[in-house]
Amino acid sequence: MPAPDPRTREDYDRLYYRLDLEPGASAAEIKHNYRQLAQIFHPDKWRHPSPASLHWASEQFKKIKEAREVLEEYWSAHDAAPASRVAQSDAQIAQMRRQVHELQLHRERLRGELDALQNARLRGLAEFARMQTERERLIGELVRLREEATHERASAAGRREQEAAQAPGSARAADSVHSANGNGSKDGNAGDGRNGGNHGTDLAPAERHPVRDFFFSRFDDPARGWLMTLSGIVVTGIVLFVVAHKIVFSVFDTAGSWRWLGETLQALLIAAGVVLVGGHAWAQRTFYRADRAGREHGMPLPVHETWLRVSTALRGTGRHGAEWRIESAEHQPGDAGFELRAVLRYSTARPGKGETHQIVTFRCRAHALSAAETRIAWGFGVQAPTWWLLPAARVVRDLRRRIEMDLAARL
Repeated sequence: MPAPDPRTREDYDRLYYRLDLEPGASAAEIKHNYRQLAQIFHPDKWRHPSPASLHWASEQFKKIKEAREVLEEYWSAHDAAPASRVAQSDAQIAQMRRQVHELQLHRERLRGELDALQNARLRGLAEFARMQTERERLIGELVRLREEATHERASAAGRREQEAAQAPGSARAADSVHSANGNGSKDGNAGDGRNGGNHGTDLAPAERHPVRDFFFSRFDDPARGWLMTLSGIVVTGIVLFVVAHKIVFSVFDTAGSWRWLGETLQALLIAAGVVLVGGHAWAQRTFYRADRAGREHGMPLPVHETWLRVSTALRGTGRHGAEWRIESAEHQPGDAGFELRAVLRYSTARPGKGETHQIVTFRCRAHALSAAETRIAWGFGVQAPTWWLLPAARVVRDLRRRIEMDLAARL
């Protein structure tokens, strides 16, 4: 046990801390740290020679110098480190170790609880995603039911109109309507039937393409449409390969020196067939969707607003340098409805190369169910050669999308 130091009030631990040492360091460590700190805080070595900074460095140098003198004096007198005033007893050290051990256990428990909360959060997010999917499915089902209800209301309204048409005045109005519809059907038949012109009292698509409607109704089936499309692509590819092989190798020898030329021609024929068949299929699918979208349905708009939106859609969907031109428009008395016939004529040939024109006819009919609800139906007629169906299909697609967007309805 070292002898008591005359400076009983001196805090030796604090002096060690001034020299950046732990209490109980040796005399050599005291001298070594003092020299390092003196190289920093000595007024002649200080690198920030402002008056305030230089004063602060001088004060620090005085403190470390005083700490070194006191500690070296103690070491020279006792040949041992001064006793720490804050030294812990063995019981205190054991108690601190127990506390540290308890804190570690508590930390492990908290970490386990945090992992459990994280897993619960992930499960909650997965359940939320599942509920979102279910919500979207229910919304789709609700929209479908609403459309079915609208269709049923429209059918009931049509039946009521037919019953009311027995009156003499209604009979004359019906005659004028049928006369106008007859003109529209004639224009639709003027085309080559690529779009299945609409006719009848509700402009429903004519059943002149049963095979096309049969297949494309299945291609658009959300449950198995992708499978039907994939099957059609595979079958078409096999047929094109077999036909091209038969055509080419009926001329070239399958094992001769010109086989490479035959294989090249076969590949070119297959590529051309894919382009032609794919373009024709896309055009027919576009016409089918236009026919389906144009079937009679209800709109929560008055007749005059429906007329404005349809005419606006016609003005904004020109193609190939041509614009839609309204050839005939008939408004029924009392804003009860309207009938519209518009034509877009364009030529895909260069100027001076011919006068062949492609014609797309648009017919629309609407009648009021009430002051804020209108029944509307439309149809397309296409007159174009088979190899120019793609431009005609683009015209039909653009107008259909614009009408659906302007009417703000999911058709």
